[in-house]
Amino acid sequence: MNELELLQQLALGNRDAFTAIYQQYHGGIYNYLLKFTRNPALTEDLVHDVFLKIWEIRAQLDIKSSFAAYLYRLARNTALTQLNRIALFDTIRDEVMHRTSLGIDDQSLMNAVEAKQYEELLHKAINSLPPQRREAFILCRQEGRSYEEAAALMNISRNTFKQHLSLAVKSIREYLLEHGNISLLILLVSLK
Repeated sequence: MNELELLQQLALGNRDAFTAIYQQYHGGIYNYLLKFTRNPALTEDLVHDVFLKIWEIRAQLDIKSSFAAYLYRLARNTALTQLNRIALFDTIRDEVMHRTSLGIDDQSLMNAVEAKQYEELLHKAINSLPPQRREAFILCRQEGRSYEEAAALMNISRNTFKQHLSLAVKSIREYLLEHGNISLLILLVSLK
């Protein structure tokens, strides 16, 4: 089957076509992304995210020129988005570490009213999540379960679990930014 036929079959939901595309491009995408991340584990996660995205949008794929060019552009954008997210977390973590090194702990960052406000906002943010995202967040972030253990409890794949958790954290972060202040966001990140 040529690439055009594979893409047509992929659009119809053919898993064999998806597997063929995955096997054909996995190594190249991995090596390409490794240059960005210099981290094999992160790179593998990004490769899975890229191919998950391809599967999710398979029916809408409208490749004008080269599928390879499209795939590499998607991989690059996925990597840059994730690296920017990591940079933001690093910045916030550095701020928490700086405050901690000055002897300012979480309790002195907030008075009792702010602590109560944080708990209420976090509870509201968690309750506003769709059921699977809420469950993913609670299992991993509040109960401390591993991705594999939580995914097994939810009866979903590790990658699907990771996606639910990522979207849950993003939604909670956006909720806190909209309804709270930066110290609440810093505390959420420090709970990671």
